[in-house]
Amino acid sequence: MLGGGGARLAAHGAALGARVGLCAKTGSDDAGATVRAALTRLQVDTRWLGTLAGGRTTTWHEAPGRPGARRVDRGADLSLRLDEVPLAAAAPAHLTLVSGYSLSVEPARSAVIGALQSAAARGGRAALQLDAELLWWTNPRMTRKVLEPALDAAHSIALTAADARTLFGPRATSREAIRELAAMGPHLVLLIEDDGGVLLQEGGRAHPLPVEDTGAVGDRYAGPAAFWVALTRGMPARRAAELAQRHALRSGRPGAPAPIRRQAL
Repeated sequence: MLGGGGARLAAHGAALGARVGLCAKTGSDDAGATVRAALTRLQVDTRWLGTLAGGRTTTWHEAPGRPGARRVDRGADLSLRLDEVPLAAAAPAHLTLVSGYSLSVEPARSAVIGALQSAAARGGRAALQLDAELLWWTNPRMTRKVLEPALDAAHSIALTAADARTLFGPRATSREAIRELAAMGPHLVLLIEDDGGVLLQEGGRAHPLPVEDTGAVGDRYAGPAAFWVALTRGMPARRAAELAQRHALRSGRPGAPAPIRRQAL
């Protein structure tokens, strides 16, 4: 499995039949070569995937179910600069999607916010994968402050229930969380519950999608990737959320997911 949020979102998008390009950086190490080879096999466009000479690729060390035991060895991806992000003319995209991890430090923070704002300015759609629980579980107040400009520029965002608890505390309900996030700018907020259920906030209204079959979500990036692929194909948000739910649950089971084909929309 590809380790980083950006790479995993790109991988799921490509596996679902979308044309995907990744703007990021890896180190000049074995981990970076592995990521690049895997993305190439999935036919992800890697022309904007840079390499930091002499640098290492970011790696995560995580014990399942123990957020306090997480450790990240920061690497090349957070050195991405705004001037390395392709202009709209060079990379016209229906959707510009960024990972919340890149908001953690400069210069990647400025690159991410610039990419979101550029997408919005040219009339495109900008999207944000929050990743709050993975990155800032120790400082929710600072997390919300860091996220504010990105939320203001994003048309849609995705998060997990664990992200919501990180941002708003364990007593806040998922409905309260998506309502507060929507008030900060995004038109669409997709929240995936621990059991695989989904909440969609759209235009001031919440749409719950309870889980219909048993099984835990396998990859936290599977559902959001399916949601955004469906939106770029013109699917209504409620229907896209249903596909996101199914794909998230399917990601925890053996076998490859079926692509979202144009003729099926």
